Amino acid sequence: DRLDLAWYIEAGKRLNTGELLDQLPELKSIARVEEVPFRRLPSHALVDKDWLDMGRTIHSIFDGNKADGIVITHGTNTIEETAYYLNLTVKTDKPVVVVGSMRPSSAISADGYLNLVNAVKVAADPNSRGRGAMLVMNDTIYSGRDVTKTATYRVQAFQARDLGPLGFADADGKVVYYHQTAKKHTAQTEFDVRALQSLPRVDVVVSYVGADGAMIDAAAVAGAKGIVSAATGAGRPTPAEDEAFDRVYKEKGVMMCLCSRVGSGRVVRS
Repeated sequence: DRLDLAWYIEAGKRLNTGELLDQLPELKSIARVEEVPFRRLPSHALVDKDWLDMGRTIHSIFDGNKADGIVITHGTNTIEETAYYLNLTVKTDKPVVVVGSMRPSSAISADGYLNLVNAVKVAADPNSRGRGAMLVMNDTIYSGRDVTKTATYRVQAFQARDLGPLGFADADGKVVYYHQTAKKHTAQTEFDVRALQSLPRVDVVVSYVGADGAMIDAAAVAGAKGIVSAATGAGRPTPAEDEAFDRVYKEKGVMMCLCSRVGSGRVVRS
């Protein structure tokens, strides 16, 4: 059904990367594209081992000087998290681009094909070096640090809110950058996870009116090494949550990182 804009499975099947490339012969005029098989699963089913293996695959390709850039096709449910993870952990200045689609390939005005073409253009562009991991969707280039999904089905779902995009893959085929992130990324960060077999557990606890410390205590019991407090306003947990954070830190050494559930603006710790 070409009017089905939501259900990928109902469209028949999920296309693999090779099938996508076969349907885009135009890519040959942009770059020499080679498929590197990786596991296929819904993005909301990813676990930390998938991220670690993805990072090792990326490093293996770049360490062997087998590519000038990498494009990763990815489901959009957690694509922003993968982009942020790669932006922190991949040790290279070569471009790493994640890309997805908001509509099935069978739908009227499907966006996946052009998104993939634009992602390859960005990865192949010499000006993309040194910009960290990026997400390319809807003709727009975002830093993996800044981008987030803001709508469930719209093609303009991905935005960088306060910070804006890095640039655009324009209609005339040019990749144009307007901004450079000032934050550490990729090769500049302290996060080198290449030797790790697992990642420390970090849970996210969302605050709300009347929230007690039950979720914080449960996270500590489950083995969390750190807890992100998605607090109200500019970063305000409830008094009961504050007490629980103090308790699990003193008793178990669980660290707390404060953020805001608002999704825009700075956190100000009182």
